[in-house]
Amino acid sequence: MNHGPALLLTLLLAPCSAGAQAQREEERVTLTTEDGWPLSGRYLKAADGAPTLVLIHAQKSDLTEWEPILKPLKRYGFGYLAFDLRGHGNSFITPTGATTTWRAFSVDGQDNDYNKMTRDVEAAVAYLSTRSVSGENIVLAGSVLGATLAIKTAALHPEISMVIAVSPAFNVNSVLSVNPLRAYGRRPILFIAGADRARQYEEFKILNHTAQITCGKSNVTVIVEAKGYGPGLINKHNVRRVLDWIKNPRLPEIVETPTAAADELGPGAGPTPEPPAEAGGEMPEY
Repeated sequence: MNHGPALLLTLLLAPCSAGAQAQREEERVTLTTEDGWPLSGRYLKAADGAPTLVLIHAQKSDLTEWEPILKPLKRYGFGYLAFDLRGHGNSFITPTGATTTWRAFSVDGQDNDYNKMTRDVEAAVAYLSTRSVSGENIVLAGSVLGATLAIKTAALHPEISMVIAVSPAFNVNSVLSVNPLRAYGRRPILFIAGADRARQYEEFKILNHTAQITCGKSNVTVIVEAKGYGPGLINKHNVRRVLDWIKNPRLPEIVETPTAAADELGPGAGPTPEPPAEAGGEMPEY
Protein backbone atom coordinates (compact mmCIF):
# COMPACT_ATOMS: atom_id res chain seq x y z
CA MET A 1 0.00 0.00 0.00
CA ASN A 2 1.26 3.47 -0.86
CA HIS A 3 1.48 5.57 2.30
CA GLY A 4 3.12 8.58 0.60
CA PRO A 5 0.29 11.11 1.13
CA ALA A 6 -0.39 9.87 4.64
CA LEU A 7 3.30 10.11 5.55
CA LEU A 8 3.51 13.62 4.16
CA LEU A 9 0.50 14.81 6.12
CA THR A 10 1.81 13.13 9.26
CA LEU A 11 5.04 15.11 8.94
CA LEU A 12 3.16 18.33 8.29
CA LEU A 13 0.87 18.06 11.30
CA ALA A 14 2.38 19.16 14.59
CA PRO A 15 2.12 16.17 16.94
CA CYS A 16 2.09 16.26 20.70
CA SER A 17 4.87 14.53 22.58
CA ALA A 18 4.53 10.79 23.09
CA GLY A 19 4.03 11.34 26.83
CA ALA A 20 1.20 13.82 26.30
CA GLN A 21 -0.48 11.54 23.77
CA ALA A 22 -0.39 8.60 26.17
CA GLN A 23 -2.44 10.60 28.69
CA ARG A 24 -5.10 11.57 26.14
CA GLU A 25 -7.47 8.71 25.41
CA GLU A 26 -10.99 9.05 24.10
CA GLU A 27 -13.84 8.47 26.57
CA ARG A 28 -17.46 7.50 25.99
CA VAL A 29 -19.64 10.04 27.77
CA THR A 30 -23.31 10.88 28.30
CA LEU A 31 -24.54 14.46 28.17
CA THR A 32 -27.83 15.50 29.73
CA THR A 33 -29.77 18.40 28.27
CA GLU A 34 -31.73 20.99 30.21
CA ASP A 35 -34.96 19.27 29.15
CA GLY A 36 -33.75 15.82 30.14
CA TRP A 37 -32.46 14.15 26.96
CA PRO A 38 -29.46 11.83 27.50
CA LEU A 39 -27.05 12.23 24.59
CA SER A 40 -24.33 9.77 23.60
CA GLY A 41 -20.90 11.29 23.05
CA ARG A 42 -17.17 10.74 22.62
CA TYR A 43 -14.75 13.02 24.43
CA LEU A 44 -11.00 13.56 24.07
CA LYS A 45 -9.24 15.90 26.48
CA ALA A 46 -7.18 18.63 24.85
CA ALA A 47 -3.49 19.06 25.49
CA ASP A 48 -2.63 21.87 27.90
CA GLY A 49 -3.73 25.21 26.49
CA ALA A 50 -5.22 23.73 23.31
CA PRO A 51 -8.84 24.23 22.19
CA THR A 52 -11.64 21.66 22.29
CA LEU A 53 -13.98 21.28 19.32
CA VAL A 54 -17.66 20.52 19.85
CA LEU A 55 -18.57 18.52 16.72
CA ILE A 56 -22.23 18.86 15.69
CA HIS A 57 -23.41 16.55 12.93
CA ALA A 58 -25.96 17.08 10.15
CA GLN A 59 -29.63 16.13 10.17
CA LYS A 60 -30.35 12.42 9.62
CA SER A 61 -26.72 11.63 10.55
CA ASP A 62 -24.73 10.97 13.73
CA LEU A 63 -21.37 11.70 15.32
CA THR A 64 -19.55 9.15 13.15
CA GLU A 65 -19.60 11.59 10.22
CA TRP A 66 -16.69 13.33 11.96
CA GLU A 67 -14.63 10.14 12.30
CA PRO A 68 -12.10 11.03 9.54
CA ILE A 69 -10.88 14.17 11.33
CA LEU A 70 -10.63 12.81 14.87
CA LYS A 71 -7.08 11.51 14.47
CA PRO A 72 -5.80 14.78 12.96
CA LEU A 73 -7.40 16.67 15.85
CA LYS A 74 -5.63 14.44 18.35
CA ARG A 75 -2.29 14.80 16.59
CA TYR A 76 -2.59 18.59 16.75
CA GLY A 77 -3.22 18.36 20.49
CA PHE A 78 -6.81 19.50 20.13
CA GLY A 79 -9.62 18.02 22.17
CA TYR A 80 -13.05 17.14 20.87
CA LEU A 81 -16.55 16.35 22.05
CA ALA A 82 -18.57 14.63 19.32
CA PHE A 83 -22.12 13.67 20.21
CA ASP A 84 -25.38 12.42 18.72
CA LEU A 85 -28.12 15.02 18.63
CA ARG A 86 -31.48 14.02 20.13
CA GLY A 87 -33.25 11.43 18.01
CA HIS A 88 -30.04 10.60 16.12
CA GLY A 89 -27.51 7.81 16.47
CA ASN A 90 -27.49 6.45 20.02
CA SER A 91 -29.40 9.41 21.48
CA PHE A 92 -32.82 7.82 21.04
CA ILE A 93 -34.07 7.67 24.65
CA THR A 94 -36.50 10.48 25.45
CA PRO A 95 -36.72 12.18 28.86
CA THR A 96 -39.71 9.95 29.65
CA GLY A 97 -37.76 6.77 28.92
CA ALA A 98 -39.52 6.06 25.62
CA THR A 99 -37.58 5.66 22.37
CA THR A 100 -37.84 7.80 19.25
CA THR A 101 -35.83 9.01 16.26
CA TRP A 102 -35.66 12.10 14.08
CA ARG A 103 -38.19 10.46 11.76
CA ALA A 104 -40.91 11.39 14.27
CA PHE A 105 -39.80 15.03 14.56
CA SER A 106 -41.72 17.91 12.99
CA VAL A 107 -39.73 20.04 10.56
CA ASP A 108 -42.04 23.04 10.98
CA GLY A 109 -42.24 25.71 13.65
CA GLN A 110 -39.74 27.79 15.59
CA ASP A 111 -40.08 25.58 18.68
CA ASN A 112 -39.84 22.22 16.94
CA ASP A 113 -37.46 19.43 18.01
CA TYR A 114 -34.72 20.67 15.70
CA ASN A 115 -34.71 24.15 17.23
CA LYS A 116 -34.60 22.53 20.67
CA MET A 117 -31.29 20.95 19.63
CA THR A 118 -29.57 24.17 20.68
CA ARG A 119 -30.07 22.67 24.15
CA ASP A 120 -28.02 19.68 22.99
CA VAL A 121 -25.13 21.96 22.04
CA GLU A 122 -25.50 23.84 25.32
CA ALA A 123 -25.33 20.49 27.14
CA ALA A 124 -22.00 19.84 25.42
CA VAL A 125 -20.69 23.26 26.49
CA ALA A 126 -21.92 22.64 30.04
CA TYR A 127 -20.22 19.24 30.10
CA LEU A 128 -16.93 20.82 29.03
CA SER A 129 -17.21 23.30 31.89
CA THR A 130 -17.16 20.30 34.28
CA ARG A 131 -13.85 19.34 32.64
CA SER A 132 -12.44 22.85 33.23
CA VAL A 133 -12.79 23.86 29.58
CA SER A 134 -13.92 27.48 29.39
CA GLY A 135 -15.68 29.17 26.49
CA GLU A 136 -12.52 30.85 25.22
CA ASN A 137 -11.12 27.36 24.52
CA ILE A 138 -14.27 26.00 22.85
CA VAL A 139 -14.80 25.88 19.08
CA LEU A 140 -18.26 24.96 17.80
CA ALA A 141 -17.96 23.03 14.52
CA GLY A 142 -21.09 21.91 12.72
CA SER A 143 -22.19 20.58 9.35
CA VAL A 144 -25.46 21.61 7.62
CA LEU A 145 -28.00 21.54 10.50
CA GLY A 146 -25.02 21.40 12.85
CA ALA A 147 -23.59 24.56 11.27
CA THR A 148 -26.82 26.43 11.92
CA LEU A 149 -26.99 25.12 15.49
CA ALA A 150 -23.38 26.19 16.04
CA ILE A 151 -24.06 29.76 14.85
CA LYS A 152 -27.31 29.97 16.82
CA THR A 153 -25.75 28.66 20.04
CA ALA A 154 -22.68 30.88 19.70
CA ALA A 155 -24.94 33.92 19.22
CA LEU A 156 -26.50 33.12 22.60
CA HIS A 157 -23.13 32.45 24.25
CA PRO A 158 -20.60 35.20 23.48
CA GLU A 159 -18.00 33.40 25.60
CA ILE A 160 -17.59 30.78 22.83
CA SER A 161 -14.40 31.57 20.95
CA MET A 162 -15.26 30.73 17.33
CA VAL A 163 -17.38 28.71 14.91
CA ILE A 164 -16.66 26.46 11.94
CA ALA A 165 -19.70 26.20 9.66
CA VAL A 166 -19.52 23.40 7.07
CA SER A 167 -22.12 23.49 4.27
CA PRO A 168 -24.10 26.28 5.97
CA ALA A 169 -27.63 27.11 4.82
CA PHE A 170 -30.37 29.66 5.55
CA ASN A 171 -32.93 27.20 6.89
CA VAL A 172 -32.61 23.57 7.95
CA ASN A 173 -35.87 22.11 9.26
CA SER A 174 -36.97 25.58 10.46
CA VAL A 175 -33.65 26.24 12.23
CA LEU A 176 -32.63 29.62 10.80
CA SER A 177 -29.12 31.04 10.52
CA VAL A 178 -29.27 34.62 9.21
CA ASN A 179 -30.50 36.47 12.30
CA PRO A 180 -28.28 34.44 14.68
CA LEU A 181 -25.33 35.27 12.41
CA ARG A 182 -26.19 38.97 12.66
CA ALA A 183 -26.10 38.59 16.45
CA TYR A 184 -22.87 36.58 16.44
CA GLY A 185 -20.63 39.60 16.88
CA ARG A 186 -16.98 40.23 16.16
CA ARG A 187 -15.59 36.75 16.59
CA PRO A 188 -13.79 34.47 14.12
CA ILE A 189 -15.86 32.23 11.88
CA LEU A 190 -14.77 29.78 9.17
CA PHE A 191 -17.12 28.79 6.36
CA ILE A 192 -16.41 25.64 4.32
CA ALA A 193 -18.59 25.10 1.26
CA GLY A 194 -18.86 23.08 -1.93
CA ALA A 195 -19.54 24.94 -5.17
CA ASP A 196 -21.43 22.11 -6.87
CA ARG A 197 -24.76 22.58 -5.05
CA ALA A 198 -26.05 25.75 -6.67
CA ARG A 199 -28.74 26.82 -4.20
CA GLN A 200 -26.72 26.08 -1.09
CA TYR A 201 -23.68 27.80 -2.60
CA GLU A 202 -25.72 30.96 -3.24
CA GLU A 203 -26.95 30.88 0.35
CA PHE A 204 -23.39 30.39 1.57
CA LYS A 205 -22.23 33.49 -0.35
CA ILE A 206 -24.94 35.60 1.30
CA LEU A 207 -24.05 34.21 4.73
CA ASN A 208 -20.41 35.03 4.05
CA HIS A 209 -21.31 38.59 3.09
CA THR A 210 -23.47 38.96 6.21
CA ALA A 211 -20.64 37.63 8.38
CA GLN A 212 -18.15 40.10 6.91
CA ILE A 213 -20.46 42.94 7.93
CA THR A 214 -21.24 41.48 11.37
CA CYS A 215 -17.88 40.01 12.34
CA GLY A 216 -15.50 42.22 10.39
CA LYS A 217 -13.64 40.98 7.33
CA SER A 218 -10.56 40.04 9.33
CA ASN A 219 -12.65 37.56 11.34
CA VAL A 220 -14.16 35.72 8.36
CA THR A 221 -12.38 32.98 6.42
CA VAL A 222 -13.78 30.73 3.72
CA ILE A 223 -12.63 27.51 2.12
CA VAL A 224 -14.37 26.62 -1.13
CA GLU A 225 -14.14 23.15 -2.61
CA ALA A 226 -15.17 22.36 -6.18
CA LYS A 227 -17.57 19.75 -4.90
CA GLY A 228 -18.63 18.08 -1.69
CA TYR A 229 -21.02 18.31 1.22
CA GLY A 230 -20.77 18.19 4.99
CA PRO A 231 -17.63 16.95 6.79
CA GLY A 232 -16.45 15.34 3.55
CA LEU A 233 -15.42 18.87 2.55
CA ILE A 234 -12.62 18.58 5.11
CA ASN A 235 -10.19 16.31 3.33
CA LYS A 236 -6.52 15.37 3.35
CA HIS A 237 -5.72 18.31 1.08
CA ASN A 238 -7.14 21.05 3.33
CA VAL A 239 -7.23 19.57 6.84
CA ARG A 240 -3.99 21.30 7.82
CA ARG A 241 -5.40 24.63 6.70
CA VAL A 242 -8.48 24.08 8.87
CA LEU A 243 -6.43 23.11 11.92
CA ASP A 244 -4.02 26.01 11.42
CA TRP A 245 -6.99 28.38 11.18
CA ILE A 246 -8.14 27.25 14.62
CA LYS A 247 -4.72 28.19 15.96
CA ASN A 248 -4.66 31.55 14.17
CA PRO A 249 -8.16 32.47 13.01
CA ARG A 250 -7.72 36.19 12.39
CA LEU A 251 -6.06 37.99 9.51
CA PRO A 252 -5.98 34.95 7.19
CA GLU A 253 -3.46 34.81 4.40
CA ILE A 254 -4.89 35.90 1.05
CA VAL A 255 -4.48 33.06 -1.41
CA GLU A 256 -4.88 32.89 -5.15
CA THR A 257 -8.45 32.16 -6.27
CA PRO A 258 -8.31 30.85 -9.83
CA THR A 259 -12.02 30.05 -10.17
CA ALA A 260 -14.75 32.61 -10.75
CA ALA A 261 -16.86 30.95 -8.07
CA ALA A 262 -14.65 32.36 -5.31
CA ASP A 263 -14.03 35.83 -6.76
CA GLU A 264 -16.48 37.70 -4.55
CA LEU A 265 -15.77 35.85 -1.31
CA GLY A 266 -13.01 38.07 0.01
CA PRO A 267 -9.81 37.43 2.00
CA GLY A 268 -9.00 33.83 2.79
CA ALA A 269 -11.20 32.47 0.03
CA GLY A 270 -10.05 29.90 -2.40
CA PRO A 271 -10.69 26.39 -3.57
CA THR A 272 -8.49 23.55 -2.50
CA PRO A 273 -7.26 21.55 -5.52
CA GLU A 274 -9.20 18.39 -6.17
CA PRO A 275 -7.34 15.17 -5.36
CA PRO A 276 -6.21 12.99 -8.26
CA ALA A 277 -8.76 10.38 -9.26
CA GLU A 278 -6.78 7.58 -7.67
CA ALA A 279 -6.44 9.41 -4.36
CA GLY A 280 -10.14 9.37 -3.53
CA GLY A 281 -11.70 11.56 -0.86
CA GLU A 282 -10.61 9.73 2.26
CA MET A 283 -8.42 11.12 5.00
CA PRO A 284 -5.00 9.52 5.34
CA GLU A 285 -4.50 6.88 8.00
CA TYR A 286 -2.18 7.43 10.95
